Amino acid sequence: MQPIPVMTRRVAAVICAALLFLSGAACAAAYGQYDIRQLLSPGPEGGKGGSLRMVYLDRMLQDIGQHAANYPPRFDSAPDQQRAQRDAGLLMGMLNAAFGAGNNQVPPELLLRMGLLGAYGHNLDVPDAAAFAQAHFSRLLAGRPDDPWGNYHYGQFLASSGRGKDAMPYLGKARDKGVVPALYAMGMVHLTMGDKPKALALLAEYQKAEPIDQNVGKLMRGIREGKVGVERGGGSQP
Repeated sequence: MQPIPVMTRRVAAVICAALLFLSGAACAAAYGQYDIRQLLSPGPEGGKGGSLRMVYLDRMLQDIGQHAANYPPRFDSAPDQQRAQRDAGLLMGMLNAAFGAGNNQVPPELLLRMGLLGAYGHNLDVPDAAAFAQAHFSRLLAGRPDDPWGNYHYGQFLASSGRGKDAMPYLGKARDKGVVPALYAMGMVHLTMGDKPKALALLAEYQKAEPIDQNVGKLMRGIREGKVGVERGGGSQP
């Protein structure tokens, strides 16, 4: 599963015009049609048990993330967004029932996906999604405190929930473990906190490490020219 960088959510700050710089006014691709029942492979001869189809879960999670990894989510149509909200809620309910806190045998790879699902659901305003993300990122990092992508995505989630200062140790650990997008995320957190020089320094470091990303240069020019700013807003934290 390809991790997707997440920009800062509305709760503490919204990066004004950044999406315009990075992607223009293009509409998002259509959100797919999914059947939650296909997540489970039946047990032998239709008996009890069965297994989770990780390929199908990743397919759904990737599609939801393409639309809702950032705030605000971007969809082709209102029905697409409503279907994604429904799917995220159903997925959380199913996965929580099977792999919730009472299950001590959940593999770290699944806990990471559950944390991501909650983070995307939070951006979609799915009820209790923030608590779901917090619970499963915490479970992952309790067992694997140095997990590079776990630290990165948890840091992203904290930043998107208005807890930029809390996010920085996790993003910093991810950066130290070689997660290049953590540099971008840290730059955006510093931007939301009003430290443009530090933000630009981190974005420049990210640009050097990831020269194929042409958008970061546009974003940096927008920051320098005052075309990308920070709008402080309301909203509740999880």
